[in-house]
Amino acid sequence: MTIVRILNGYVGGWAPGDIVKDAPEGLIEIARDGVKNLATGELIAEIIEGDSNGSGDTSEREQQLQIELNESKNREAELLAQIAELQSKSDNGEADDEVKELKATAKELKIPGYTKMDAEELKKAISAAGGDGDGK
Repeated sequence: MTIVRILNGYVGGWAPGDIVKDAPEGLIEIARDGVKNLATGELIAEIIEGDSNGSGDTSEREQQLQIELNESKNREAELLAQIAELQSKSDNGEADDEVKELKATAKELKIPGYTKMDAEELKKAISAAGGDGDGK
């Protein structure tokens, strides 16, 4: 929270001597930049408590944090994509193992055309040929 004292002139709804707690950005900039009254040459406002650099540093910090947040979100998206790819490969590996077992069973049962069948077709053919249909 930044507190600004109005020194000279009227700024917005504030008069000389007013102390503005949690001052708005525009008033903080006036105080930080040392804006002077054109008629008298005196400072219009001064920061009496808070960041003497005003929100300039805060803005830079906020920008840096936003950049870091965006980088983190991008990295998270990359990692999630990698996880999905690895899970897909793992799932396909299990499916491939199942198909291999089913084809081995179909070969033992001498089912014609088993090499061109998918898992479901193999299960049906094995069941029809008198096997248990699960490749075992």
